[in-house]
Parts: sequence; C-alpha cells; structure tokens
Amino acid sequence: MHKNLEKNLSYLIDSFSNSESSIESRWRSALTELFPTYQLVSAEHPVETCQLNKQSSTLAIPSIKNQNGYYLKSNNNSEFFSDNDIDLVVSLLRLAKQFISIEDAVAQGAAEERKRIARDLHDDVAARMLTLIHTVKDQETIDLSRSILKSLRNSIYTLDNKSSVTILDAITDVRSELQDRLNPIGIQLFWQQSEQLDNLTFTPRQHINLNRMLHEAITNIVRHANAQYVEINIELEQQHFKATCCDNGSGFDIDKCIPGKGINNIKTRVLEIDGTASWHAVHNNESNETQGSCVEINFPIKNTIT
Repeated sequence: MHKNLEKNLSYLIDSFSNSESSIESRWRSALTELFPTYQLVSAEHPVETCQLNKQSSTLAIPSIKNQNGYYLKSNNNSEFFSDNDIDLVVSLLRLAKQFISIEDAVAQGAAEERKRIARDLHDDVAARMLTLIHTVKDQETIDLSRSILKSLRNSIYTLDNKSSVTILDAITDVRSELQDRLNPIGIQLFWQQSEQLDNLTFTPRQHINLNRMLHEAITNIVRHANAQYVEINIELEQQHFKATCCDNGSGFDIDKCIPGKGINNIKTRVLEIDGTASWHAVHNNESNETQGSCVEINFPIKNTIT
C-alpha cells in the first residue's frame, strides 16, 4: 500500500463520507492531503486518464464530475512521480466514484420516499380537510380548517426539494397571513422590506421555515408581550436574508428566561437553513426601561431566478 494512502486512509474515508461538501471539493482535498508537497492546479482541457508528462514532474488527473481535470505539479526539481503514484490516484478515483454511486442511490431513494409521502398527504389528509371545510357551518371552524389546509400544503411543497419560490412572493404571503392574525386583535403591523430582493429565490425549506419562524415570533408577542404594534423589517446583507421582528410590549431578557417551545422552535428551524437567531430587549433611551423586544433571523441565500 502506498505510504501516504496507508497514513491517510481514515481521513480519506471520513472526507469522502462528508456529503455536506461537493464531491469535487472532497476530491481536491484528498489529492492535496495525499500529495502535500505538490501544487494542484486546474487543467484548461478535459483530462480523461491519469498520466505523467515526460519529465515525471506533472501528473494529469481527471475530475469527478463535469470539470476539465487537474494537474499535480512538482514544486522543485528533486520530486518526481512514479507509477506507484499513478496507481494510488487511480485507486482513489475509483473510491470517489463508488461514493458517488452510493450517494446517488440514497438521494434517489429519498426522493422517491418524499414523493410517496407528499402523494399520501395530498390524496388523503388534504382531501379530508377540504371535505371538512365544505361540510361544517361554523365560520371559526372553517377558518381554522383553511389555515390547517394551507399549512399542510406548505409541508407537501417542502418535500419537493427542487422547487423554489421568489423571495418577494414568499414574504408577500407571510405578510398577508400575519396581517390577518394581528388585525382582529388590534395589534398594528408595520412592514418594511428592502428593494434588493428581485430575482432571488428561497428553497422550499427556507420558505416554510421563515414562514413558521415569523409565525412563532408573532405568537410569542400575542401571548406574552401585551404589545400595541409589531415592526418587521426585511433586508438583504451580503447574500444573507435578515428578518427583524420587534414589538413595543413588556419585553424580556433572553439570558434570564427559560426558553419555551416557541423560542426553541425558532432556534431549531433557523439551524436547519444554516442561519442564526438572536433576541434582545428594546430600551427607552431616556429612562433605560424595557419597552419591547426584537428577534433577528439571519440565513444565507444563494439562489437566483434563471
């Protein structure tokens, strides 16, 4: 066994098992780890097979997925590749492609399972809710049923991880929903949003999680804050979406309270989309008395409309 492969086998297996980074990134990292004294550069043309140049100072290496490939180059005149090095890279390339096959199989299985669940939810549960809406007479029950049906459809929508929705459409929907919740109980909603949100999209998970986090924040305000109004500000900062929700109620100190279900739900949902959530009290500048609180939700967005 090649000495570098034997030394780094555990690292390489862990590295290729880390599906959070792209397989191509894992491939580059593996090559760099195995040949730390050589320079890895991208090739300008497709590389079909592993091969040495005449001086044995440069090793051409294929990419894993749809890229031109790479060159490993000696940084000095005393280091040269051997046939053993070629065998090592070929073996490593075979290992990487096996991981791709496994990941593709798992992804396909997960996609089929998501479709099955979505179909069952749509054909059974959603159909039952729709029947309930058309049969009950009480308006409060009808409104509740419609709300549940909408939440259910949102959940079905998130099961399709290839769909997307524009940010403007998503925040328009949630603004309307929050307005409908707050108006009947006499709490005003002040809404501001950035003008830089055109041509940007949410993934299904970002869409549903933002919706539910803002609903959780509003639920906490309604139950505990005794507020007269809520301010929500939507901004875009360096490809990060930021939503700040503030109220003028009694306020609280996040460091001195025991987080309940609402706060914990927000923390869980924001972590699912690689974001952060923070809370702080709002103080009167003159008396320094607490006069409300804010929660700030922040997560990265990468998707644009094509």
